[in-house]
Amino acid sequence: AVELSSILKSDLLKNLDGHKKTFQEIHRTRSLEDMTERFNFVASSSELHLLKMEFLELKYRLLSLLVLAESKLKSWIIKYGRRESVELLLQNYISVIENSRFFEQYEVTYQILKRAAEMYAKANGSVEEVENVTKFMNETTSQWRNLSVEVRSVRSMLEEVIANWDRYSSTVASLQAWLEDAEKMLNQPEHAKKDFFRHLPHWIQQHTAMNDAGNFLIETCDETISRDLKQQLLLLNGRWRELFMKVKQYARVDEQDRMRKDYLDGVAALSTFAERASGKLSVPLEVSFLNVKMFIQDLEDIKQKVPVMEAQYKVVTRTAQLVSKEIPQEEVNEMLATMSGMKGQLSKVKECCPVMLYEYQQLLSPLEELEKQITNFYESVERVSEIISVLDPEVQPADVFKQKHQDLIAYQENCKKAVSMVERNSQSILKFLTSSKVLHHFNPSMLQKKVTEIQVLFQNMVKKTGDWRKNVEANSRLMKKFEESKAELEKVLQIAHCCLKEKGNPEELLRKHTEFFNQLDQRVLNAFLKACDELTDILPEQEQHTLQEAVRKLHKQWKVSTDM
Repeated sequence: AVELSSILKSDLLKNLDGHKKTFQEIHRTRSLEDMTERFNFVASSSELHLLKMEFLELKYRLLSLLVLAESKLKSWIIKYGRRESVELLLQNYISVIENSRFFEQYEVTYQILKRAAEMYAKANGSVEEVENVTKFMNETTSQWRNLSVEVRSVRSMLEEVIANWDRYSSTVASLQAWLEDAEKMLNQPEHAKKDFFRHLPHWIQQHTAMNDAGNFLIETCDETISRDLKQQLLLLNGRWRELFMKVKQYARVDEQDRMRKDYLDGVAALSTFAERASGKLSVPLEVSFLNVKMFIQDLEDIKQKVPVMEAQYKVVTRTAQLVSKEIPQEEVNEMLATMSGMKGQLSKVKECCPVMLYEYQQLLSPLEELEKQITNFYESVERVSEIISVLDPEVQPADVFKQKHQDLIAYQENCKKAVSMVERNSQSILKFLTSSKVLHHFNPSMLQKKVTEIQVLFQNMVKKTGDWRKNVEANSRLMKKFEESKAELEKVLQIAHCCLKEKGNPEELLRKHTEFFNQLDQRVLNAFLKACDELTDILPEQEQHTLQEAVRKLHKQWKVSTDM
């Protein structure tokens, strides 16, 4: 590229004079104006040309995808060969369509083309061109709609062909082997033949499956393979018919055993359901929100299963009718009695279940509310217990104690309201149970016991709270008495201390001090010490040390004052 550029530059420079003359000639003849007009025309129409080129490029890209899909479809929708060749077709389909995300490619290309077509048609403005673009898009959409349906169905068709080859091959192999053994058994004793041919219904199914798969392959495979399949089926069916005519009576024996088993299994399933349902409808149950909620779930489950069991009952009834044709009358009577009893149980469950479900649902909401009230009561009792567990509330800061006391009153009121609501709602629930015609198996003893426990707990709480209040009041009096005696003592000691520091005439001071100290009353100290002893009795051990230190300090000051 560099070398080519150099050559072009060299040629241009060599012919510079020639180029100059050319441009002078263009200028002289005014050809430059013509070129300008042409250039302006190209510039103004370039955007439309670009839109058209983009549309055409996408158009042919989409057409290439359509052509690919059509050509591949022709190679897949054919008369098929052996299993191996069909497997190769399936692998080719997966590679072309699924692994390459063919449908996604087409959809993305189509959407881009659709936008490009709209832009080109809008910019062009030609009615004929717009019609051509619209016609192409409509025809392509219709073509793809039909083609995509066929392409999508290819895989399921190929898989169905492979599945029928597998089914046909396995049933032919197993049936051929069984026919070999079955034909040899024809010369055996009766008991041996009866034992061998007890599985004849299974081989009837295998024979049917073989023919179904074979006929499918005959219709879908090429002529050569279809001819081979027809020949093989003709031979096998001939052997089968010849054998079956000799042993078909054994199929009825096995069929009778199968129907008897189906009947017994059906009766067992119905009995299990009926017993479980009847048990649920009558088993004693303690009254509680959780128990009722779980019981409602069980009832809803039973209600949903009733139609299924009724359908099962009809199936078992038909089976019993078929079985009864081949058994003694005594067994027939027993079957009739069993089915009659089963019908009665199902009818009872069907009748009771909706009624009970309705009444249980009526009971659920009051029980839920009762549970909330009980929970609220126990939470309030717990908070009351926390507050009154403090041995000496006066040790707490005044604002904290005041708040705790207000909380105590509020929680007590909550307890009182909760107890009242529990008693009222429990009575309402018990009245509902007593008046109900279908809830007799509900046992209210647990509910009554719970209410009684709450009432006893509430009375105990009231007593403990009263005792706590009395204790607080007593402690408050002792504390007040201590503070008053302490203040009196400190006042006397303060005066004594001031006297000792007083200055002046010695004789006058001696007279004055002697007079004051002779008037000191021992009862002030004794009252303080007594208040200290009484307060010590109610204080926790960790608080007693601080009080004792304060007492020793004041006592010492008293002794110092009186000794002087």
